[in-house]
Amino acid sequence: MNQCADLLEDTIENESGPTPLIDRVRTRINKIFEIKNNEPEEIMLNEFIKHRLENLTPKFHHRVLEIVQNLDSTSTVSIAVEPLQKMIDGLIKNAVENTPDHGKIKVMVSKQESGSRLVVEDYGIGIIADHQQRIFEGFFTTQETSGYSSKKLFDFNAGGRGADLLRMKIFSEQYNFSIDVTSNRCKFIPGNIDECTFCSDKKDCYQSGGSVFSVNFKCKSH
Repeated sequence: MNQCADLLEDTIENESGPTPLIDRVRTRINKIFEIKNNEPEEIMLNEFIKHRLENLTPKFHHRVLEIVQNLDSTSTVSIAVEPLQKMIDGLIKNAVENTPDHGKIKVMVSKQESGSRLVVEDYGIGIIADHQQRIFEGFFTTQETSGYSSKKLFDFNAGGRGADLLRMKIFSEQYNFSIDVTSNRCKFIPGNIDECTFCSDKKDCYQSGGSVFSVNFKCKSH
């Protein structure tokens, strides 16, 4: 990321000379990827995620969504607080923005033989197969920019540049956890389930599209 920032600064300066834009670019990159405190802590994953949901829910109070929590108690995970918070917030934000109103999102924590697992599952628009392998590459969008219906955070189809998912991938390499996705692209993509003419009820919508992001944290012995 430092090399990318240096390249961007050099490009801007060569094209337009010294400018405050260079400082803004560096500040923006640092804000997205920089971790101020990277000391690992022992964290109860279920309690931490419950707290994050409580903090995030008011930010999408204008949306009509069913948030299902199934947060089992597991062994602690060893990770710095800031990257864990950014990852969880990013996964929830991604699920909310890709799920139409009256849709459903599941947030689950479970104990695994090798450690703990976090799953964020949405019954939203999903991702086409060709894009699923690329979404962690960084600044890769799964839709045409012109198709974004909003630029407001947590709105349905809000759009974005893929920085959140790139950041999660970087954190996974730094803190020794894995993250992957499976998805099924919805053919209809309504803005509101109740207005979709292709589904007779919510169960039809739940079966037509959605994504599952899984994060696996290893226990110390692994």
